[in-house]
Amino acid sequence: MLSHYTNKELIFINPKVNTKDDLFEKMVNHLYNLDYVLNRKEFLKTLKKREDLSNTELMPGIALPHARSETVEKLFLSVVIINEGLDYGNPEMGKVKIVFFFGTSDKYNKEYLQLLAKSARILKNEVFTQKLVEAKTAVQIIEILEEFDKDEEDSQEPRHLYQLLITFHKSDRLNDVLSSLVEVGITNASVIEATSLSSHISHDIPVFAGLYHTEPDKNKISHLITCHVEEMKTVYSLVRYLKESGIDFQKKGTGFIQVIEAQEMIGNHEENIDL
Repeated sequence: MLSHYTNKELIFINPKVNTKDDLFEKMVNHLYNLDYVLNRKEFLKTLKKREDLSNTELMPGIALPHARSETVEKLFLSVVIINEGLDYGNPEMGKVKIVFFFGTSDKYNKEYLQLLAKSARILKNEVFTQKLVEAKTAVQIIEILEEFDKDEEDSQEPRHLYQLLITFHKSDRLNDVLSSLVEVGITNASVIEATSLSSHISHDIPVFAGLYHTEPDKNKISHLITCHVEEMKTVYSLVRYLKESGIDFQKKGTGFIQVIEAQEMIGNHEENIDL
């Protein structure tokens, strides 16, 4: 998927930039010249405004600047590799060596969210990032993207109404689950924080008092995630992405997933996520 939104003209290896502002201005001017951006001043303003909200160096050495603006003609991904690193204004994360730079309009919002989520996941793969920084040409960058983000075969499965229910016990990994939901195209989920049964009975029912403390591995807090899906393929992709991120529902203590076929849906299930 990632390689569908970039090309050789959108890939830079060691551009001559000294600051983050230099990088943004150089990239926006280039995108404007390629007709990806119709108004460079407006897009640059939107990009910097988004960056001011929070620094987009989200992992050590890796930044994902992005902006949504009606001045963007089509969704794009620009990849920038800076071997010597660039000061990105986030000392705790160090200098940036890999930049995945996105732009879109509201027209492509769902695909945009999926690309951000997918990038955040595969950029945690050290083999992937190492290959990127060692690449010498734009063609090699595209080949690496294709290697680590292979397209899945088109499904012939008829559309159905399914209710997906995820009971998840590892609260510290909730963000990874939510990001994976977005990556597979689910933007209609509701997240409910719940107290586990073991915690309730050990604290609230006298006869069971103290039992929780004898089982320290039990989780006090769980999360119930409920959403609508139309294909089982979506569920299987979600499980695979989660497992690649170290969240395996086959392991005890992680939680469980249920898929229930629904008879009817009333109302619009899609949710517009505004970044």
